[in-house]
Amino acid sequence: MIDRRSGHLLLAPTASVRAGDSMETVRAVVPGGTNEVRDMGNGWKWLVARNVHLGPDWFHFHFYFYENRLRMVSLGVSRTRTALLGSWADWSERAERQRAEELKAWVRAEVGREGRFPWGTITADYDEKSASSGITINYD
Repeated sequence: MIDRRSGHLLLAPTASVRAGDSMETVRAVVPGGTNEVRDMGNGWKWLVARNVHLGPDWFHFHFYFYENRLRMVSLGVSRTRTALLGSWADWSERAERQRAEELKAWVRAEVGREGRFPWGTITADYDEKSASSGITINYD
């Protein structure tokens, strides 16, 4: 799904998302899911695609564009479709930290390791402020 040499997101044999792509290009190639656009009013726009089914996994993508060029992607991956509206009653820090470890393992399986690559960086972390875990790709 992530090309370790280029950092491209390979969504299908003929569909990929690349650093610098426009929002229109990304919207055209991301299959299914629920899409939402947020204009931050400062040159940044976010495209959110939820419950995108690729192979055996379900993904939530946040694509971050500056001046209509893709600069960053954050994503979550799960073996099952996830509810779009959850409840804090279902949340626990322990489970979320375990999820972060699962995401780290997913990154290692995809690109071999977390860290810096010629095309940018990729990390998987638990964020205490948002109380969530995710994978972040920053393109150079």
